[in-house]
Amino acid sequence: MTSVLHPLIGQRLYRIREQVLHTQLEEEAVLLDLESGRYFSLNSVGGRIWAQLVERPRTSEELLTDLTEQYDVSREKAEPDLLALLEDLVTQKLLEVTDR
Repeated sequence: MTSVLHPLIGQRLYRIREQVLHTQLEEEAVLLDLESGRYFSLNSVGGRIWAQLVERPRTSEELLTDLTEQYDVSREKAEPDLLALLEDLVTQKLLEVTDR
């Protein structure tokens, strides 16, 4: 399935960088970047996305499909938020991106 809103969705593979430690605390994820010494936290939805990336690297398309199946949200509403989160995590050097 191809994104209506963003042409790169589904083509980029996201994975957790090796220097990032993480744990789940109740409904949120807590992350530590060993390189910078900075802590980060993700809310329940962000934590769910992170948990999927712990299992294996995934494309934004796979993450988007899972989000729309688990939560009562349309692809059109979820996609911009998901892409913003993923890009923020990449900017903060918590995730890295590769092309398939």
